[in-house]
Amino acid sequence: MLQPPTHGGNLRQAAQQYQIPFENWIDLSTGINPHAWKIPKIPDYVWQRLPEEQDGLLEAAQQYYATDTILAVAGSQAAIQTLPACREPSRVGIISPAYAEYAYWWQQMGHEVIAIPRQHIERYLPDLDVLIVINPNNPDAFCYSCETLLQWHQQLSARGGWLIVDEAFMDSTPENSLIPYVNQTSKLIILRSLGKFFGLAGIRLGFVISHPALLEQIQQKLGSWATSHPARWIGKHALCDQTWQNKTRQKLKQSARQLQQLVSCLDNHNVTATSLFAYLPFEYAQALQDYLAKQSIWIRIFEQPQAIRIGLPRSQKEYDLLGSLLERFSA
Repeated sequence: MLQPPTHGGNLRQAAQQYQIPFENWIDLSTGINPHAWKIPKIPDYVWQRLPEEQDGLLEAAQQYYATDTILAVAGSQAAIQTLPACREPSRVGIISPAYAEYAYWWQQMGHEVIAIPRQHIERYLPDLDVLIVINPNNPDAFCYSCETLLQWHQQLSARGGWLIVDEAFMDSTPENSLIPYVNQTSKLIILRSLGKFFGLAGIRLGFVISHPALLEQIQQKLGSWATSHPARWIGKHALCDQTWQNKTRQKLKQSARQLQQLVSCLDNHNVTATSLFAYLPFEYAQALQDYLAKQSIWIRIFEQPQAIRIGLPRSQKEYDLLGSLLERFSA
């Protein structure tokens, strides 16, 4: 039996291991915006009534994502677990390193899964039925152009194949999204989430954007009330708040540049970043995680290749502390 993947945001485990109270930590192990969209008071009826389809969420999502073919799901994870059941056994390529849940769920449903290094995609593509791309990629922040992705999609769709693009970290750069092309072609599947940019991972709300027939198939598998009423209410209001969205995009760009500069003291040439995290292949990843953990800072590390991923600090005080510790470690 396959073992479920482990995840990096295991702060409670770290708190227990290092005997530091949970509330004293600076958690930089995720790629979640530390300055989340502020949730207003939720009306009582939202808690007391079952979710309703005609609540305005779909219209808000259609406007925000500029598409009519969209389905709300309980976070991207719901789509990740459901999509493998929507195809016959297939040969599935996942550009790696990648979010581990993809390989796990496609294998669970009997598909052949191949982890493909980015530089070898063209070699494997002719033999694939499905290609999964995270764009920008988690964890290494690599971003693929729309032109490249559409070329891959053309090859796949010509033989009935799918291109799945996870755009969980795309909200800061919507101009790079592949969503505008969904209405022009079938067998293109885009996943989006309110967890990262909006900082609302806890409400478990995301979207699948694709051909209507596939969205209906997913919805049937998920069943009734797949998204909670509070999540839908919060999501609708967050998606409509254009003022917050525009300000946040500018703020995140500035914060990301500052973080990237701090991490560059470890290696000035190989740091890559999205607006929400910085990534660096680093042979002393385990030692750095342990060093920072003893100072109540938790970061994410990877084994293959050895690397670190550091999310955005919440305040200038946290930036200053992180910067001084990284410089001390690299000295």
